[in-house]
Amino acid sequence: MVGEGTSVTDGAVPEVFDLPHLKQVSKIKHRILEKYLPPWALILGFGGAPLGYVDCFAGPGRYRDRDGNEVDGSPVIAVRAAEKFCAAKPHHNISIVLMEQDAGQLALLNRHLADLQPYHARLRVTVYPEDSAHVVPRLLNEFPRTTPAFFLIDPFGNPLPLPVINAILQRPKTEVLINLMQYSINMHLNNPQERARLDELFGHSAWRTQPFMALSGTEREQGFLDYFCSQLAAKYVFPFKIMMDKVEDRVRGNRTKYYLLHASNNKRAVLLMKEVMYPLGDEEGTFDYSGTSQGILISRTPQIEQLQHVLLEQFNDRKATFDDIREETWRLPFIEKHYRTAIQNLRAENATRKSAYIEITPRDSKTSRGLSGRDIVEFAPF
Repeated sequence: MVGEGTSVTDGAVPEVFDLPHLKQVSKIKHRILEKYLPPWALILGFGGAPLGYVDCFAGPGRYRDRDGNEVDGSPVIAVRAAEKFCAAKPHHNISIVLMEQDAGQLALLNRHLADLQPYHARLRVTVYPEDSAHVVPRLLNEFPRTTPAFFLIDPFGNPLPLPVINAILQRPKTEVLINLMQYSINMHLNNPQERARLDELFGHSAWRTQPFMALSGTEREQGFLDYFCSQLAAKYVFPFKIMMDKVEDRVRGNRTKYYLLHASNNKRAVLLMKEVMYPLGDEEGTFDYSGTSQGILISRTPQIEQLQHVLLEQFNDRKATFDDIREETWRLPFIEKHYRTAIQNLRAENATRKSAYIEITPRDSKTSRGLSGRDIVEFAPF
């Protein structure tokens, strides 16, 4: 499925040092992967399709958190999830590709992967001691175009230009999770010595004349985020904001450290990622569910009543399935249970009006009290 990288058993692994420290703000990426990869594999591996997972900045494989506990990094999380999936699903194959250029990190990664061997017979793990900018274009030529794949990308710290990311996104059933280092990039935007690096990131120099360059503070941050997202060849780009940790990052006030951007062209993918990200928001004031930038919500913590209002406005005198409603409003910071509650609340309010303005026709639900999938929701005019 992929070309020859460096096997985790090639050569002697040098004696290594203690595990690197994992900052609190970095844990969120790992928690998202833990929760997202199993259902992702189940959905896209339907029918026995082979799967690919590509980590463009693998790191050491394991870390220590601020309490001194050993915790898995993204490559180990991916291997463990793949092992469970292969054991539970006969005839499925998964290829995991890891890239780590730093010799010290690579030594740790090899040691931690060796602890997980032997791998399942239908799981292949390949490690490249190279930069992702060199490896990924080769992979795109070697991966079958129809193979569902998930890419974990850092386009700035471990450079992968947007044209290459877009080549990934143009493949069917392929999605990316981008670690966008907002704080670091913002510091470099006006630095003449960094312009060439940012030109390489975008694949052009047009970013230099964009309106956000004349802004400051949160307006510049939002402007840059919107521009970066607009450059992605994806129908759905869903952001999750990670704030600075005031203790570990030693900063004052509330500042954004980075964004995790989930980009895909599949509605099931974005709706699934929303379900995963939502409950992870606002932990210890560090993480932030970035759904308040849509311009139609009036509070930082969205309420069901606000969703009801949006649905009545947007679907007035319309008929749509429950899934279509969720897809059309995917940018909103609400998940499936919120939509179900909001629509059921509106239907319950029918009795307070002279005529019903919400009607539900079950298709997937077995009873009139259910609401899912292809069930039709009709909004009467008001």
